[in-house]
Amino acid sequence: MLDLRLKDPSLEVPGNAGLKDQVLALKWVKQYISHFNGDVNNITVFGESAGGCSTHYMMCTEQTRGLFHKAIPMSGTLHNYWSNTPPADFAYRLAKAHGYEGENIDRLVLEHLRGVAPHQLVNHSLLTAEDRRNGLIYAFGPTVEPYIMPDCVAPKRQLEMAREAWSNELPVMMGGVSFEGLFMYPALKANLKGLDTLPQDPLRIIPYEVLLLNTKQQNLEFSNKLIKLYFGDARPSSEHIMNFLDYYSYKIFWHGFHRTLQARLAYAKAPTYYYRFDFDSPDFNFYRKKFCGDDIKKGVAHADELSYLFRNSQSWKLDKASGEYRTIQRLVEIWTSFAATSNPNCAETAHLNWQPAQQELPQRVLNIDNEVKIIDQPEHEKLLVWDSLYKKEQLF
Repeated sequence: MLDLRLKDPSLEVPGNAGLKDQVLALKWVKQYISHFNGDVNNITVFGESAGGCSTHYMMCTEQTRGLFHKAIPMSGTLHNYWSNTPPADFAYRLAKAHGYEGENIDRLVLEHLRGVAPHQLVNHSLLTAEDRRNGLIYAFGPTVEPYIMPDCVAPKRQLEMAREAWSNELPVMMGGVSFEGLFMYPALKANLKGLDTLPQDPLRIIPYEVLLLNTKQQNLEFSNKLIKLYFGDARPSSEHIMNFLDYYSYKIFWHGFHRTLQARLAYAKAPTYYYRFDFDSPDFNFYRKKFCGDDIKKGVAHADELSYLFRNSQSWKLDKASGEYRTIQRLVEIWTSFAATSNPNCAETAHLNWQPAQQELPQRVLNIDNEVKIIDQPEHEKLLVWDSLYKKEQLF
């Protein structure tokens, strides 16, 4: 969806149209679920990646208060930096790309864009090298709205929304997969020379929000800390592409989940169940195959768990004795148990008595692999290094 954000309040286009559609969808579900034998008092919202981030937005906006009763944000939350698209002149850039020659005046820009065919509007490449350096992944996405209207979804910073979320009263199950960063392999492979330039430009390894809040000297210290963490004494280069992928697991994904867990532990009164998906199939982890082809044949990539919750177009009938079939059974039972009872414990976890996350032991996590176990999260020590880049009030 092309989601414009315009500052002129008279135009009533503050952004977040996609999220507002989701609010309307939840209102529809609440109103009509009983007609489909659903329970109006037991509604679960869940999603993965951008869907996980959207789930967390629905958990944090006042527009959805009372519309659902529990949530499962998977591999995406408001504490991931890509949950927010900072203000920029993207609407103006888009209009210029489609023949607009006037000034950057919201009303004139909107008039021009309304005259462009929809199928043409969605074809654009508006991000500059500087935008990408600052962490932008796309031009049009969720944003803090510049003025308040009755249907406003995001009136303040995402950090503040999560602190004050009405869903802090609701049970949550959340987590990610063990090698989220494999998602970045196509982009890194297409720009191997760019990896070789990190030693000359070390500040780019720092999250943009951290760069903005510290002196250059502090940021250089932080960048050295991260380079040491992921490359040791080796010089960062394209020869160490797996190290870069590990770094992106944390920058793009895991540190955001970790911050959300800390926010829940600090502000929520309801339980938060924390999981880590680590089942590494040689041929059923379809997203690793999509991202990495035959170049990387091991590792659980971003979105790989979806093939075990939903039938993938590439799926085939599995032997019931296979690890893949067992993993499908496990995920479906855990997810449906949480949806039905607000507690994910079921036959598949009966040997564990999986407990909600605790402030004293935040590293304890349900690890879903060939076996299901409670373990200390392998990523935890590196996540603490990422925490050290932030002051507590900036972290969660």
